[in-house]
Amino acid sequence: MKQYYQVENYGNGFITHQENETAHVAGYPGNIWVTENTTWAQRVNAVEKTKEEAQAIVDASVAASYVPPNSTTPPPIVLP
Repeated sequence: MKQYYQVENYGNGFITHQENETAHVAGYPGNIWVTENTTWAQRVNAVEKTKEEAQAIVDASVAASYVPPNSTTPPPIVLP
């Protein structure tokens, strides 16, 4: 079951190849990560979020960072 986490990517070693092979770790705006890999989440001290909380963080991050030309709203990113 997919879980939603928030944690800042600290660079090299944040997600290892083996961890990603065990269960894909997908990153989204707002430092949101979606994965089934709870071992990875514990290792990086990620904070678990509900899907609704994670979606709100992604939406706010996208809205704050990008608005396409001739548009008043950014394109949505929908979490899986």
